[in-house]
Amino acid sequence: MSTIKTPKRTRSATTGRLTQARAEKISAVEGLVLSPRMRKLLAQTKDQPAEERRKAIRAQFARKSV
Repeated sequence: MSTIKTPKRTRSATTGRLTQARAEKISAVEGLVLSPRMRKLLAQTKDQPAEERRKAIRAQFARKSV
């Protein structure tokens, strides 16, 4: 009878998170930067839940139907 060994995890769950700072560094490699408008919106919604932040972004940047 063989036992299945599980690999030992060397990183914590917080280490692998994609934070805004990490996302900006990744985007900078591709030559992408946040606009001042987007940077301000993200700063204003920093402490809100993810769904609320997405809703605020959609409201700010969604095209208005005529």
